[in-house]
Amino acid sequence: MPSPSPLVLISGAGPTGITAALELRRFGIPVRIIEAQDGPSKTSRAIGVQARTLEELELRGLADEFVRLGNRASGGIIYGDGRQLLRVDFTRIESRYNFLLLLSEADTERILREALAKEGTRIEFGMKMSAFAQNADGVTATLEHKDGRLEEVSAAYLISAEGAHSTIRSSLNLEFKGKTLDEHYALADLHVDGGLSVSDLHIFSSEHGFMGLFPLGGSHFRLIASNPPGNLSDGQDPTLEQLQAIYDQRSHVPARLRQLGWSSWFHINSRMVEKLKVGRIFLGGDAAHIHSPAAGQGMNTGIQDMMNLAWKLALVLKGQASSELLDTYQQDRLPVMRSILSRTEGLTEIVGAESPLVRGIFNHLVPWIGGLNFVEENATASISQIALNYRDSPLSTDHAAGGTLRAGDRVPELRVRAVRTEREIGIGLRREGGVRTGSEESRLFDLLDPSRFTLLLVNIKDAASLQAQLARVLEPLRQLISVVQIQPPGGEFQKHFRESFGSRSLLVLIRPDAYVGYRGNEYSLTKLAEYCRHWFSPGVALRAA
Repeated sequence: MPSPSPLVLISGAGPTGITAALELRRFGIPVRIIEAQDGPSKTSRAIGVQARTLEELELRGLADEFVRLGNRASGGIIYGDGRQLLRVDFTRIESRYNFLLLLSEADTERILREALAKEGTRIEFGMKMSAFAQNADGVTATLEHKDGRLEEVSAAYLISAEGAHSTIRSSLNLEFKGKTLDEHYALADLHVDGGLSVSDLHIFSSEHGFMGLFPLGGSHFRLIASNPPGNLSDGQDPTLEQLQAIYDQRSHVPARLRQLGWSSWFHINSRMVEKLKVGRIFLGGDAAHIHSPAAGQGMNTGIQDMMNLAWKLALVLKGQASSELLDTYQQDRLPVMRSILSRTEGLTEIVGAESPLVRGIFNHLVPWIGGLNFVEENATASISQIALNYRDSPLSTDHAAGGTLRAGDRVPELRVRAVRTEREIGIGLRREGGVRTGSEESRLFDLLDPSRFTLLLVNIKDAASLQAQLARVLEPLRQLISVVQIQPPGGEFQKHFRESFGSRSLLVLIRPDAYVGYRGNEYSLTKLAEYCRHWFSPGVALRAA
């Protein structure tokens, strides 16, 4: 039987699907990405790009364009029954991107689509998934062209990024567990003239229901509101007059709404699957989880789904890892999806509560609880997704003590001193121009490569001896792992370095998606070799330390 095609077929060309294609192409994996719609979406839909997503995009050279086009919200104000209860300060997010970036999903898709085109891949619009089947060797799919012509395609793997109405999910008989919230919602993009700050998002809680306004730049806002008054059965989208009535009903800040771009009614679903991998088929984004737009989590979660999956697929297809690695996609991401689903559902129900008792408790407790420093720090870390971790993942192994950074954690925003040596370790440092002597201060993110693992040598005293041992251990993986020696920076940045890494020697293996996979010390090279032997390069015997 011929070996399966290395092609990965992706169904769905929203942010999730395009991210999957872009990530796989960076690794040199051929893809086809199809989309049933005739062309790119022109409506904005999701608008929030979180700090963790921007960090991942920075590693891929895309964050600057997002930030250039988007509007930075430095905080979020919560109002209750005609008064300001709390302002959440996003500048407390411990990231270079200490804000919520508000950007049309149409712009997000365009940036990603253009990056994908530079990799030589274009989206096939007007193409539907008609049927598919899989066996142990691959997937066969029947695609329907716009003119009705059918095409049979063979692929090694299939990714469903089709959205909430995924044909692939339904065909696999995967239950989309959860519920549909009873309330109707109004959604609109429009302009607001009045006293609302354009550097904050605004959340209003009232006896009439929830209303949120999110600044998209200038006087342009996204409005979302629960329980809109009036007749919703006439088939008409919300009018400017209806939206003005909703605003006047729930906001004490005078404002005039104008220039309605688009609007719609919708219901909020809170659902997810319990399996993300069925044989050679994977699900991600809205095909796997949908939830309230509260806190802007959905699109970010879908993008990060694919940043978790793609490097694993690439390594397996290149023969650099066993297929067991693919199981960790589900093991990593399902807990994240459950947590986000629970939080967004709870937030929606509390802020939108109409019960006088619930609202009374909410209005009384929010200013007090929200004013506590640790509550605000935890809230902003959670919303921005920088608190997300994979500590319970099979890929996370810890054999060291000291410091707050653990296996499974996101690589933090830190300044470090990168030591340059005359000798290469494995494949050496990532910097252009080769390995140099001396040292220089930089951001830790600048030393990472999203196409490889990065092994950090931290607080190492006898570097020459360790380098010789590592060269033996890592020689079979020289195409997979870069090695960088770092030490504490000077001045005020040293404290944060010590908090994260401690003062003892450490070996920290960073995954391509910028999470810690392995943490050990210079005396645990055997454990590092065992970790690499388990997950990578099947058929290649790693040398013992």
